[in-house]
Amino acid sequence: MEVSKIRQLFKKYMLGKGSGQENQLVEQWYQLFDATPLPEMDEAEQEHIKREIWGNIQPQIEVAKTFYLTRGWKRAAAAVLLLAGAGAGWYLLGHRASTSWTTYATRNGERKTIHLNDGSVVMLNAGSTIRIPANLSKERKLELVDGEAFFDVISNPDVPFIVESGPLQTTVLGTAFNIAAYKEVHTLSIGVVSGKVSVAGKATPPHILEHNQELVYNRDNGQVRVSPADEQLTGWKEGRLVFNDVNFHDMVVLMEKNFGITITTTQEHVRNTRYTTELPTDMEPAKAAQVLAAIHHLKVRTINQHTVIYE
Repeated sequence: MEVSKIRQLFKKYMLGKGSGQENQLVEQWYQLFDATPLPEMDEAEQEHIKREIWGNIQPQIEVAKTFYLTRGWKRAAAAVLLLAGAGAGWYLLGHRASTSWTTYATRNGERKTIHLNDGSVVMLNAGSTIRIPANLSKERKLELVDGEAFFDVISNPDVPFIVESGPLQTTVLGTAFNIAAYKEVHTLSIGVVSGKVSVAGKATPPHILEHNQELVYNRDNGQVRVSPADEQLTGWKEGRLVFNDVNFHDMVVLMEKNFGITITTTQEHVRNTRYTTELPTDMEPAKAAQVLAAIHHLKVRTINQHTVIYE
């Protein structure tokens, strides 16, 4: 049944204007979802689908609220539950049936190159997770769930290449670009190596980024800054971890992602220090921490498997 007809059917049911046969059809359809098991999915897929379900259901709930105020709570409540339940089940089953996803993940210290079946290449940095549609001839919308990735995209005007990364969506206009979107890092950056991309979000107006431009999004306040790209933007591809004036928290996250070590401090001065350095990612973890500390005139000791930095 076409989506427009389904919506009309639900609307008539909610307003009490459906025929006996139409109302019976809605009830039978709803019971079908009760009896049909939903497909299994990993945590990343659950979160992705949950956001999309809410975006589809919310407008219908607003309709039900209006009906609640005008026609009585029992019918409205039943309609909301019916629409939410059937909508979620219908969307989940339809979405999973039409789109098959593959999830790729790297462990701390691991990097991976993924060759897509459309000819594009994705390089995944350490501690990262990405979801990719199996059939890229129909849909090329990827989700960088966590971490950092470099994309070298084969152009196809008929099927745009889109990357979702938290609050931002990047649409490729024929390019090679890098996205750093670690969930625990307070900034999200998108830098263009060649070509150009369009970056936008629900609360972020579109920005067109061209060769050697970088957009940095602040998760804390939603502010966006566009500037010339950092020269070390893709240093991780050559096995280098580059810090450019990062705060203590972000430094700790990236050291763990790249070297598998947990760094702490009890000193406020150390916590307020900004960190700028470059470390080979094949360096021994303990040595990497020592070099980082020495550059900033700090010291290191190990306590209960934790690396403590202090003055």
